[in-house]
Amino acid sequence: MLGVTDLIAAVATPQGSGAVSIIRLSGPGLLDALGKILVIKQSLAKNPRKMLLGRVQAADGSIIDEVLVAYFPGPNSFTGEDCAEIQGHAGLIAPSLVLEAILDAGARLAKPGEFSQRAFLNNRLSLDQAEAIAELVDAQSRSEAILANRQLSGALGEKIDPIRRRLINLAATLTAILDFEEPWDEPDQKKMAQDIEAIQSALSHLLTLRREGRVFREGLRLVLAGPPNVGKSSLFNALLGHSRALVSPKPGTTRDYLEASVSWQGLRVELVDTAGLWDGSEDDLDRQGQDLARDQMRRSDLVLWLRDLASPDSPPAPETSLPTLTVWAKADLVSNFDPTILAISAKTGQGLAELKEAALKILSVNYERPPELVPNFRHQKALEETAKWVVAADQALKDGAPPDIINLEIGAALNSLGQITGQVMTEDLLVEVFSHFCLGK
Repeated sequence: MLGVTDLIAAVATPQGSGAVSIIRLSGPGLLDALGKILVIKQSLAKNPRKMLLGRVQAADGSIIDEVLVAYFPGPNSFTGEDCAEIQGHAGLIAPSLVLEAILDAGARLAKPGEFSQRAFLNNRLSLDQAEAIAELVDAQSRSEAILANRQLSGALGEKIDPIRRRLINLAATLTAILDFEEPWDEPDQKKMAQDIEAIQSALSHLLTLRREGRVFREGLRLVLAGPPNVGKSSLFNALLGHSRALVSPKPGTTRDYLEASVSWQGLRVELVDTAGLWDGSEDDLDRQGQDLARDQMRRSDLVLWLRDLASPDSPPAPETSLPTLTVWAKADLVSNFDPTILAISAKTGQGLAELKEAALKILSVNYERPPELVPNFRHQKALEETAKWVVAADQALKDGAPPDIINLEIGAALNSLGQITGQVMTEDLLVEVFSHFCLGK
């Protein structure tokens, strides 16, 4: 377990060109450390939560930067400890010199996510709320930012808490039966069965939100596939809005796959351009490129299979269980075609809006009404583990198992569920969650 007896500091803003750099501090001895480096007229301790003007000086007394400093006394701070933020000039050098002065004054460099981890350890945030901070920072679409903010506000915890309380009540009832030889009659067993059914229903609802809403949290992966020279790279560039893939009339230009993200109706969409698929290639690099293309197709949410509208013998999509949308390319080269097909022109932009709409429809994505919340992958695994133990408890009850057996399974369910919000935690769990954070968070 991480100790919280030392003062930590880190630059919380990206280094480089910009207007302002922010350095965060948290921990005991904060005011003493700031007193060693700040030249300031007003007292930080007497002016909490106010921005005060001062200057940071090095150990030799030379002035490093003119800054604004705010002091946030614990326990009513982000981390629950004494905290401070120093706003200075951005750039490559000035923030590093200020941080160096702070470290010389007794602080140590914070680890990635250590501020949020201390907030969790000091009960300022639940574990799922701490995760939401990193997810908000990493958000690449409007929907991801909205879902992260909902989780940060406690939406997931509000769904988890009633399930946890039901499990605790079941465990308390079973413990009383065991410890005090309370009666274990049919009405009690019937009531327990009803409670277990309600718990299963609530867990199922959360897992359904995960399945149906995963794309809002993690985005869609669309793979452009088809024979050589059918226009995959041209469509890739057109959907991106700029040239990323090389385009040539010579077949086989694309050997490796290319990836790029775009936003469709507030959703992140990962587009993948792949090598052309055809039989009989004797070129080793070409065969490797085709293997990569097939692998990308297997990893996709949807395959956009391109056919050449100007070529009547353009091969259809192969038989597959993968969701596939046939797209007829090069519509600008053909004057008459079946109006019921999805025809597009990467050159003129014809049909691109219809392509996006058709792709979302196939995947049943209602982007106008995203779910209230979407558990992440870690939450999903914990919910599935919880559901497994609840099912086991339900079956044990139906089989007439003794209360101590049922209680073991209810306890295991509580343990799994508690890992979502942090009521149950291990060192490995903390490392798993906070190692993905950036410095200063």
